[in-house]
Order: sequence, then structure tokens, then C-alpha cells
Amino acid sequence: MTLFHNLVISTCLLVCVAVGLNPPEANPQPNPPSWPPSVRVFNPDDPIEQIQSAVDAAFEINGGDGDKGQFSTARFAFLFTPGTYPVDVPVGYYTHIMGLGLSPDDTVISGPKGVHCEEGTKRFDVGALNTFWRAAENFRSTSRFNWFGGETGMLWAVSQASPLRRVNVDGDLLLFQAAEQDNEITIDNSTALVYEDENGVLVAGYSSGGFLADSAVEGRVKSGSQQQWLSRNSQ
Repeated sequence: MTLFHNLVISTCLLVCVAVGLNPPEANPQPNPPSWPPSVRVFNPDDPIEQIQSAVDAAFEINGGDGDKGQFSTARFAFLFTPGTYPVDVPVGYYTHIMGLGLSPDDTVISGPKGVHCEEGTKRFDVGALNTFWRAAENFRSTSRFNWFGGETGMLWAVSQASPLRRVNVDGDLLLFQAAEQDNEITIDNSTALVYEDENGVLVAGYSSGGFLADSAVEGRVKSGSQQQWLSRNSQ
């Protein structure tokens, strides 16, 4: 910008001030914002049944076996103010779960399953390979649920674009899932990760990728069939 342009702009500003012109005021915005129905902000005084119903309704649209919801146009965000919530929060496609405290320990999800993501398809050669586009952050999980073969803890069986951030996990963190397979599916026991429990033979579904940051896991991180996982600033 030339000296001439700078002088013109400065002169215009001085004229505006001299004649008392003020820039138009911005339209006042409500605080808190007027959220759309797809965004819910919960607090510990809300009836647990209402919270559970809301998260289950979202998962009915954007989650379920067979990668249900993969091409859905629905979007959901569930925000939890500080407190303890004895709910189970299944996380489907295009869903974001967030605690609103200063620390992850300020918001505790204490349901038996807690915040969790199951693999999108129970067939092991697909498993969680398409389980994308979701996120969870800034809460503490106390889950000790027995998911398969005696493996307990918080389940997050995902692939890419599905980060976990600022999460404190009291037990183990499972990054994959095993499920019973149909008889017609051929399984190579030399390469498949196989479990046995009261439900019979379970095979770990494939999973590829994921991201964990600024988190603490009191138990063990169990990757199982997971590959290409990235962790940063976590313990």
C-alpha cells in the first residue's frame, strides 16, 4: 500500500471521528447461544432418563451394526457440564461428546459402558475399518464393562477421524472389539486374533488408525487388531 493510500485512509478515519460517526453495532448474541436441536447441553440435575433417551435416539440414527449411519446427514453434539452422569453414551457417526469442565475429572461418565464406540460391523474382516467421523473429549470414564473374552474397560474401536482427547480412563482402554462370527465366514486362525468366552469363539475385527491425546489411562491400552494408531502426550 502506497503512502498516498495510507494518507487517504487516515484522513477518512479522522473525519469520521470529527463528525461523530460510529460503526454500526453488531447484533447482540444470546448467552448461552440458541443451540439447534442437534446440540444438547446436559447438567447433573437433568433426569438421567432424558439424557439416556437423547443419546440413544442419536445412535439409532447414526449408529448400529453394518456401519449404519455412515452416509447420514444428521449431526449431533452432546455437551456435559461438570458433574457425574450414570449413563451409557454410544457414539455413532458424526457425533461429538464433550465435557465442559476445566479438567477431565470435572465431568465423570459413570455408566457401566460409559462413553463408548463399538466397531461398525461385527464381521471381523470389516470390523472397525469404516468406523470414522466421531469424537469424544474432556471427561473421566469409570467403565469396567466386560466387552468380550474378559476384556473390560472403555471401548473405543475406531479407525481414522475419530479422536479421543483429554480423557482420563480409570480402567483399560480397548481400541478394538471381538465378536462372534457367522459360520459361513472363513477364519484363518494363524492370523486372526481369537477369543473364547461363554458366547463361543470371538474374532477381533480389523481396525486401522485413531488418535489419542492429552489423556491418562490407569489400566492398560489394549490395541489388539489395531494398526496405525497415533498417541500424543498420553500416559
